[in-house]
Amino acid sequence: MMIERQVITTWYTPSEKLPKEGDIVVVTVSGRNGNMTFDHAFALASYFDDGSGWMIEDYIIDDFSIHAWCDLDPYGGTEVKKAYENK
Repeated sequence: MMIERQVITTWYTPSEKLPKEGDIVVVTVSGRNGNMTFDHAFALASYFDDGSGWMIEDYIIDDFSIHAWCDLDPYGGTEVKKAYENK
């Protein structure tokens, strides 16, 4: 017998709902980074209410669009945030 583990998460568009300020979430993003083009690519990002808006981890993406985001908490999001803070 095979036991399958299933974790269900919800994807949101930024117009529906924004993540908690500073939380690291998975996003789908389109934009450019030098000669690289992102088209609905997955990335880690955070949102800030102070006017900064979306901050993409590990890349500087110009003129980008966030299409949707998903919370990492069901996958241990707290540990992910701690790992990035301790870099």
